Amino acid sequence: MRRIAAIALAALVAVGCSKEESSDKSVLQQEPCPAVVEATTRIRALEHCTDVDPSGDKLVVTSGSVRGMTADAFRRQLEEFPGREVHVWMPGERDWVLVGHAGTNRVSLAKVMNEFAADTNCTMSVAEVFASYVGTREEVLPAFERKLEGEVVPEWFVTKEIPEIKWLDTSDIDEDILTATMSEIRSMQVVRRLLLEGNMLAAKAKDKKGEEEAIDRWARAALRNPFDPMLRERIENLKRNAKGFLALNKVLQALKCYETIVLITPNDAAAVYNFGACLMKIGKRDMAEEVMKRGKELLKRQEALSTAP
Repeated sequence: MRRIAAIALAALVAVGCSKEESSDKSVLQQEPCPAVVEATTRIRALEHCTDVDPSGDKLVVTSGSVRGMTADAFRRQLEEFPGREVHVWMPGERDWVLVGHAGTNRVSLAKVMNEFAADTNCTMSVAEVFASYVGTREEVLPAFERKLEGEVVPEWFVTKEIPEIKWLDTSDIDEDILTATMSEIRSMQVVRRLLLEGNMLAAKAKDKKGEEEAIDRWARAALRNPFDPMLRERIENLKRNAKGFLALNKVLQALKCYETIVLITPNDAAAVYNFGACLMKIGKRDMAEEVMKRGKELLKRQEALSTAP
């Protein structure tokens, strides 16, 4: 499928996608995607699993969009946020969560794992939730020592080093389970950094090679954690933009969106099929039929898996 997508990119260039068209961007969705909403719900649940001290622990939790927020505004919010210890989470590119602990800041990993296991509606593992953890207030504030201009972005605040998460109480976990869980948490953190590396490459990309480098990072992240909420958000935005372009009869831009999705997640049946449909619209019939056939095969495979006992 990567080979097919690469051929299609050449076809897109060949039919003359103008500079104006290639730079045209649809407005990103304003509401959080379902994966970001789910991650935010799980972050709240996780943070409430404290080992309460005699004085009790009162949590202050806020989640919302930071769209249009400057670095200075976010710094003020962070510094003024109530709590003895404040934890910063970023499930989405613009939808972040701050949690302030007034009493104990010890969150019981055993309690978290038990509650997640008991919740039949939970679709995320504990490790997958920690993909969105950035650090404590003290760990984030040094980022403001640099000159930060424009709207805040996650990559300003996520450090190269994986945070230690000292506030996580692991005393009641068997050693083998703890080792496996902490290893998986670290893996999810590594994947998030790979995803953000792709974001940075995309932001500064000036040509096809730059775009390909960004997509390569996103694809590698998808292989290791296809459920990262920030990754799912990017794919949902691409799908929304593609539909918007098609509504305006801008087929080339829609094709580019679907192509990007296919390069990131080659087994997305709907994206593969729609990619082929766009190829059909620009007259690449043979290639379109091959791609659409692949999309139908993927859909049948997914339906078979969903109905399997």
